[in-house]
Amino acid sequence: MKRRIVIHADKPLKLAGSKLEEDLLHYLSDEIIGVIDPKNAGKTTQQVLNCGGDIPITSSFDELIEYKPNYLLLGASSFRGEFPMEWYPMVIKALQMRVHILNGLHQPLNKIVEFELLSQKYKAKIYDLRHPGEKPLKFKGRVDALQSKRLFFASLNSGGVELPSMMESLKALHRQGISADWIPTGMASNLIKGKGFIAESLVSDLISGYLEGKIAELDQKFQYIFIEGQGYLRDPLRAGAFVSLLHGARPDGIMLTAGLKNSKGRDELVATVRDFQHLLRHIKKAPFVGLAFYAPLLKESEKKEISETLQEELVMPVFDPYEGIPNKVVERIKNIAKS
Repeated sequence: MKRRIVIHADKPLKLAGSKLEEDLLHYLSDEIIGVIDPKNAGKTTQQVLNCGGDIPITSSFDELIEYKPNYLLLGASSFRGEFPMEWYPMVIKALQMRVHILNGLHQPLNKIVEFELLSQKYKAKIYDLRHPGEKPLKFKGRVDALQSKRLFFASLNSGGVELPSMMESLKALHRQGISADWIPTGMASNLIKGKGFIAESLVSDLISGYLEGKIAELDQKFQYIFIEGQGYLRDPLRAGAFVSLLHGARPDGIMLTAGLKNSKGRDELVATVRDFQHLLRHIKKAPFVGLAFYAPLLKESEKKEISETLQEELVMPVFDPYEGIPNKVVERIKNIAKS
């Protein structure tokens, strides 16, 4: 049965500030039937986020019942630890309607007795997305012996667009008949592909091993393996996951991504690239194939000026991934050498 997903937005949707929702609406819009967000109720996702078309935004779950949902996604876009009491009526009603719960909270909902009993009674499953339940895998350092070329998508700041850059790069290679697959490491990407792992929810010393195992599963089946990064170097919450994924990937090439909400921050991006280059000396030197730059709140003239300046200073192509991957970037990806 096709998924008909309702997204519960933990905080009001806003352009360049709702990364998970934007990713899902770009690449999973055919499965999303509505978004719960009281502040933007009455609008469509297209009006608020410039994506998703006529998908409605409502103030409550009840208003979306007529669309016959079978999945409710909650807790995926915020850093909440415990289940909020005010969500109880919504989840109880969803389970009673046989709507499966996609739980993005750090707290497992399967361990709440009331929800567990309702899940069993109405045969509505609760998926605790941050708890993969796989056997821990220790990093063994075998990834360099694998044959596929590995491209790592790394963000420079909180506005990074790793997932769109990766998805559009995959499309570009596939159009040329080049085999490539990808490894999801985040919440949205796992929902889109239906498998992978959520790096930031794993014990830190297991991240590199999980990734190495996923790469080994795809090796020799594809010419290229794309790996989604999480966090960024200066991120106090997710820098650990960022570096552990780099160690696990030991990439042959890197696609940088970044975003800006205003005209400031360009110099910091350049400085972060220099820091990243220094870090790579201690992991594995790998060339940068380009910078996917996203700035939807800037005027076109401002965006063009900053992009041209970054391109000159960093000596690499700078482009908007939502406008497609330039041929020169595709060629740089194809020219990645095994090292």
